[in-house]
Amino acid sequence: MEPTCGVWWGASPYRGDAEPLEAAVGRPLDIVYTWHGIDQHRVPTAEERRLAEEGRFVHANIEAKRFNADGHPVQSYSDIIEGRFDDSLRGQARRIAELDLPFFVTFDHEADAGKRYNTRGTPAEFVGAWRHIVDLYRENGAGNAIFVWNVTGWPANLHRLPGLWPGNDYVDWISWEAYNMTGCELQPHWDHVDTFEEALRPAYEWIQNKGPEHGIDPGKPVMIGEMGTVPIPGDPAATRQWYADIPETLKKYERIRAVKLWDGITAPTCDFRILQDRHAARGYLDAADDRYVNVPQQARDAVDDAMELADSARRLKERGALRGKR
Repeated sequence: MEPTCGVWWGASPYRGDAEPLEAAVGRPLDIVYTWHGIDQHRVPTAEERRLAEEGRFVHANIEAKRFNADGHPVQSYSDIIEGRFDDSLRGQARRIAELDLPFFVTFDHEADAGKRYNTRGTPAEFVGAWRHIVDLYRENGAGNAIFVWNVTGWPANLHRLPGLWPGNDYVDWISWEAYNMTGCELQPHWDHVDTFEEALRPAYEWIQNKGPEHGIDPGKPVMIGEMGTVPIPGDPAATRQWYADIPETLKKYERIRAVKLWDGITAPTCDFRILQDRHAARGYLDAADDRYVNVPQQARDAVDDAMELADSARRLKERGALRGKR
């Protein structure tokens, strides 16, 4: 029997513009991924507010970087913990609260990545910064913020996850990525092809099987925060099939409630832009037509579940605070 639930179909659109992808699939995206710095007060932006008010969900990643400074310099976790950015964080929280719609938030995605891990601070400092941000948001009325812990999900990084886990009462959703980078110049040893399922499965199984022993609740809903393939060298049919297979794969993994395309380019041979390759575009459109990723009412039901999780997390924290005062 085919699963009756569904998955949100979303993207981090090229240059932040969702319109070309939405025109291609003939409907709005369910969820749009956006990017901000720890120093920015105006989150959500006017554009994000528009997207949310028109019925899309917005997922904002708040980077440990100063986006208001030239070059977006990296910011240490310790400065965040010590309150250097509390004014901007309070501004974000109050604007999110004013939105009065569900708003997904990640702090510093890919903290387990090779170039990031233990560079902006220790894993313990990452956890401290995450909790500091969540506490400030909650104290400033952002009860509609849904906190999404996002990691790479790459097998070589899974051993780093326990030290980066902020705790069940500080995380509402769990997220990781599913990429194929055959021939990408930034991954010179990637000479194989990973299907979408092969890319997502290691982290899914780790969370389900190993998560509990590290205090991670495997029952939390999951996002595939970023996904995509570069055009597979010499095999355009495989590029199309990579995307076309996504809905059937998702039906096997019941915790996954959303999947977002990363529609960007990082190098000439690392181009994930869907509309730049007709085979990728065709596969993406094939997938977008599937009933399993075209379920707006079920998406709304799923967000209600997410908000219940957020409320439960807040109640747990409030009980812990009360115990601490006794």
